[in-house]
Amino acid sequence: MNIQKNISTFEAELAQVQRPGMDKLLEYIRKSDFYTAPASTKHHLACEGGLLQHSLNVLDALRHILHKCGDTWEYYVAGEKVASIPDQGLIVIALLHDICKTYYYTTSTRNVKNDDTGKWEKVPFYTVDDKMPLGHGPKSAMILKEYIQLTTPEMYAIWFHMGFVDLTHSEAQTFSAAVRKYPLVWALHTADMAVDRTHLSVTLNVTGSLTSGSHWSVLTRA
Repeated sequence: MNIQKNISTFEAELAQVQRPGMDKLLEYIRKSDFYTAPASTKHHLACEGGLLQHSLNVLDALRHILHKCGDTWEYYVAGEKVASIPDQGLIVIALLHDICKTYYYTTSTRNVKNDDTGKWEKVPFYTVDDKMPLGHGPKSAMILKEYIQLTTPEMYAIWFHMGFVDLTHSEAQTFSAAVRKYPLVWALHTADMAVDRTHLSVTLNVTGSLTSGSHWSVLTRA
């Protein structure tokens, strides 16, 4: 993983989004730990720069799920177009869906026995220290709306991108209603889960192809 290269790619993608407030949003990102934070504490990309890499991976995944038509991306289900989103909107929802994880992680140490020496050693690990406990997807939407305008489908996609994870029955019903109203919710959720649940830690090429040679269509369009 080349963090500096990923930063350049990330900022080049965001530069395509021409909305008032993007300069202030980028300033927030640069001042935060977005570029150095992990994507999780122990699962996908639990390493320095993991959040940045995960965000680029989701952008690549979403571009493989949707179909490009000019400056717009279209979402098809069973051969029927159910949603569309401009390229700028796609960049926003993919790259910034997890902006809630800024100021979220910290590092600590724990004792681990070294099998070679038989001695106990202090080993660093990531843990959660949520400085803005406002939830996950909703928190991302709230942070973004402090700086830029989101369309309603964009807000729904970011708000509900975690899908059915840890939902009560009534919350699951709300999520299902959101998907029916704005199918882009499911598209972003699918992209996020594809690169998360398959534990992809490879660098994805945001111009359109996996560098790992994995069967991406199997992961996202089955």
